Amino acid sequence: MKKLICLFIALCLSLAAFATVRTVSSNPSTLGQHSNIQAAVDISNDGDTIYVYGSPNTYPSFTIVDKRLTIIGPGWAPDKNIPLQAIVSGCILRNTGGAGSPAGSELQGIVFVNPVTLSQNGGGSDSGFGNLRLIRCQFNSSVSFHFSASDVLFEGCVFYNSLIFETSMTYQNFLIQNNMFFFSVCCLTNMVSGLTNAFNVRFDHNLFYSSNNGTGANVMIFSGNCRFLDFSNNIFNQANVGENVSLSTFNNNITNNATLNSAFATSNGTPWAVNSNVNGGGNITNQNPQMADQSPANAGNGTPTLNFTIAAGPANTSGSDGKDMGLLFDSVGSLNWTNSRNSRLPRIYSMNITTPTVAAGSSLSVTVEARKSN
Repeated sequence: MKKLICLFIALCLSLAAFATVRTVSSNPSTLGQHSNIQAAVDISNDGDTIYVYGSPNTYPSFTIVDKRLTIIGPGWAPDKNIPLQAIVSGCILRNTGGAGSPAGSELQGIVFVNPVTLSQNGGGSDSGFGNLRLIRCQFNSSVSFHFSASDVLFEGCVFYNSLIFETSMTYQNFLIQNNMFFFSVCCLTNMVSGLTNAFNVRFDHNLFYSSNNGTGANVMIFSGNCRFLDFSNNIFNQANVGENVSLSTFNNNITNNATLNSAFATSNGTPWAVNSNVNGGGNITNQNPQMADQSPANAGNGTPTLNFTIAAGPANTSGSDGKDMGLLFDSVGSLNWTNSRNSRLPRIYSMNITTPTVAAGSSLSVTVEARKSN
């Protein structure tokens, strides 16, 4: 019965989208058309959608070459009775310069445990592309751009590793909003690097924090001479953002326990006061943002399902948009961190057979609870 319901939902969505929908599952208890993502990618055409079911097994990495596809998993922490993730070894998106392009592709609700690489074949002949949407994914390893790109959205994602750009390339019209960046002091040197030639690259309503419960001076969130960035409504908690960022504008951000290193000691952890950065107003220096789970966050707990809401204090309703600084918790719309743990598809939360014993020819009663995450 569960298999039939899943196939029915996939069929309805396929008809609504007027494009081919393919299903992938490596879980023997869930029916899918394919057992690995690459097989579905290989036979798909521009505009097709691939649904990847949660599974106890890690899916092999996949490569998208010269195709515009949407690939959707259940989310980085699905809110359901059986919260299986779609864990994928890695991903490569390539534009070889042929007739097609991955421009317009979307990755949603997937957990990547190895690098996500955009356009690199080792020979240097790939072409750039843009118009990408990476939504509600978790990146345990790096995400790297090896070409100039524009019109890219990162939204509702969890970053445990670096977002890497090429210093010789140009990046414009990037919106990086409502994401959690967790810096593990044991294992990382930075979280974002190489944004030297950036135009209209905006970091808005993100939470940057680390496992360092000291001053945050050795937590270098940015590196590689990042310039011309826009920062608004972010929380930098035990995270050093100012030393490798220059010529950038800060509006309505808050730092906490983020003293810069000795070379910038006089700035007292104030990124908008160094490197020709611009204080656009509304910024708050070294105050506790008072998130609900502030104590575990300060102690280095990097769990993305912590309660990051803000009920009072300096970050409460202090954003440039009148909302709280840090992660968004809008009651309507898609920008709610509580919903970011799930993909945007409606999901079956639970299913119970209410008549476990059925005589031959009798009806089987099933109760299904479905939920949505905008």
